Amino acid sequence: MPELPEVEVIRLGLSRKIIGLKIQKIQVLSPKSFLGNPNLVQGQKVLNIWRKAKILGVELSGDKTLLFHLKMSGQLVWKGESGKGEGERFIGGHPTIDMVGQMPNSHTRVIFSFAGGSHLYFNDQRKFGWVKVVQSAKLKVQSEGILGKLGPEPLDKGFAWQVLKQNLLKHKNMPVKVAIMDQSVVSGVGNIYANEACFDARLDPRTKVGSLTDEQFTRLHHGIVKSLQDGIKHGGSTRAHFVDAEGHKGYFLDYAFVYWRDKHACKVCGTEIKKVTLGGRGTYLCPKCQKAV
Repeated sequence: MPELPEVEVIRLGLSRKIIGLKIQKIQVLSPKSFLGNPNLVQGQKVLNIWRKAKILGVELSGDKTLLFHLKMSGQLVWKGESGKGEGERFIGGHPTIDMVGQMPNSHTRVIFSFAGGSHLYFNDQRKFGWVKVVQSAKLKVQSEGILGKLGPEPLDKGFAWQVLKQNLLKHKNMPVKVAIMDQSVVSGVGNIYANEACFDARLDPRTKVGSLTDEQFTRLHHGIVKSLQDGIKHGGSTRAHFVDAEGHKGYFLDYAFVYWRDKHACKVCGTEIKKVTLGGRGTYLCPKCQKAV
């Protein structure tokens, strides 16, 4: 499943292509993949694209928004006007061999046709992802919207270390790495960036939340923000099987300090990186840099 940086990279790429375009037609090839009435958004113009946690929101005229959740194998492919830029293709999501082939393909679930001739294809091999039509006004009321259960956005200015501390202390007996992956604590942090955040904070990921000092909460806050910003800077992670809107693979894992680096030397101290299982997920740490509290 994509984490915040991968979805943000897709948002940035698609924003350059579809903002200002009018949706002329929607073809739903898989009813399971589209929630709501497509007729409500046909004829509406794309005003903005935003992201909350791992969800993309395409804000439209007519007080409507399309929510996209790619889940594990979702993919968004934009193709330029037929016969006038046929080779222009922008991809975001799970890379497959057929993503550069004919569209639609066997994995295409929804087709958005824009005035002018370009198309956006929502592909999903496993059919876990979805597109949903919602009323924009309702999303602005956080407690009533579909996003209401999500925690604060870690890249917003209002995400202070005190906010992180307050949310984390609701899970005092939980290992810190597991706790920061709880989407009600902080939005968008998954396994890759939780590992990197703990390393940046020099915290053993197995440390219980209740034992952290204010200094450690501050370092963890810095680690979360830095790891996510670095992920966006380097285009996401290839290990997560995601590519950006230009079809380029992300290279964040070339810069990662611990994730997927078990049995390799720590880039800081040279100690061998160790892999353990925590909360059912592979967890990576440097025993020297991340000493247990």
